[in-house]
Amino acid sequence: VRSLSTADEIRTCEYALFDDTDGKTAVQINDEPEEGPWEIDAVIRGGEGTNYDRDFRIVLTFPGDWPKRPARVRIKGILHHILLMDGNEPMPVFYHPQGTYAPSNTEGTYDIMTCLKAVHGFLSAPLKWPEGSMSPLQEREIARQWEEAAASDAERHEIISKYRNDVGAKHNALFEAADSKVLPRAWFDAEFARVVLDGEGDADAIRAMVKEECTGAYSFPFVTKEFSDMVIEEAEHYQQSGLPVRRPNSMNAYGLILNEIGLEGLMDALQQQAFLPVSRALFPAEVACRFDAHHSFLVHYEIGHDLGLDMHTDDSDITFNTCLGKEFEGAGLTICGVMGEEGMRKLRHVYSHVVGRCLVHLGRHRHGADDITKGERLNLICWNHNYLWRKSSPYKTLTLPDETEPPDAQCLSFTHDRDHPNAKPSAWYPPKRSEVRFDKRV
Repeated sequence: VRSLSTADEIRTCEYALFDDTDGKTAVQINDEPEEGPWEIDAVIRGGEGTNYDRDFRIVLTFPGDWPKRPARVRIKGILHHILLMDGNEPMPVFYHPQGTYAPSNTEGTYDIMTCLKAVHGFLSAPLKWPEGSMSPLQEREIARQWEEAAASDAERHEIISKYRNDVGAKHNALFEAADSKVLPRAWFDAEFARVVLDGEGDADAIRAMVKEECTGAYSFPFVTKEFSDMVIEEAEHYQQSGLPVRRPNSMNAYGLILNEIGLEGLMDALQQQAFLPVSRALFPAEVACRFDAHHSFLVHYEIGHDLGLDMHTDDSDITFNTCLGKEFEGAGLTICGVMGEEGMRKLRHVYSHVVGRCLVHLGRHRHGADDITKGERLNLICWNHNYLWRKSSPYKTLTLPDETEPPDAQCLSFTHDRDHPNAKPSAWYPPKRSEVRFDKRV
């Protein structure tokens, strides 16, 4: 067990703590903080001799009525496992009392060791299913898929190890920071380091530091040329190593996922020490109260490769987009409205990237990368996820208001918008139930 979160910290996200299967609270909130809920961070090693035979970081959330109910489990970081759902939480069958997560005693209560052992079992062998729930054929197929996922997870870990230990990193300082979670101040703009890293997250000071580019989008001085150059050079070094390269997302063909080359720990540190304080100062508490995970990657724009990116929203709760270099012309960022709000397809601002400066906005904020006209642009992007917010009713029941005026041309997406002149067959917006016909487009 590495650390403990108090009930007061969890209460900042109290609004989102509910069980979406029956509408009841999944984490009981007690009047006295010492009575829970509370969380522990722990490190569990998978089954010896299996493809999960390494350390995994987990979070156990103990409800206010624990030990009558078991702690809820979440895996931190990337894990390939057949029984993980969105949010890195095991499927509900994991908690079935006849399975791996059985009560500690005949009274039906759960002690801490029982909870930890259940996670170890989850990472040691295919899940024990409740008696009579699966046929032998189904159990064999699940066991096969469990082994396949475990082998995929081990392969990913082996690639990371091979790059660092066999190929050799170009800038060991990046990996040392990933291991230690200590961020050298020389990597950061002096004002940012003073206000955010050393300023205990004072919201007023952070709001005074940032520039509001438009409603809901802010920029601020972030990293130095030293840090920018190191990250770019490390990415280029990895891409020349011959090791597998996973592209950042479904839209960018060029770039690199930093979590896949051993720098997940570095991005963990940036997320918790840099991005979270800024988010709490700028965005609503329900979205910014905590960050549980991230998808962090580089995007690369250059003539002859990716020139720009169609208008879109991110699979992110809050996005941090930092320009690292190199020299370029064009390649701005067109910012429109926010999905779920009026004016989603109305132009708000065109942002010009500046090396070392970071732009932050909600993932639901529609935006697109304008074409580059000269040079190369590389940006470090971190999609931050708050899993409690993603369980909440406001997140899951987002409604799209009807449009009351024509969209701006700059805000149309050929990927997503059915009314784009060159719309793809899969385009879906506006939804048919709320499609508005404007005279100019009839």
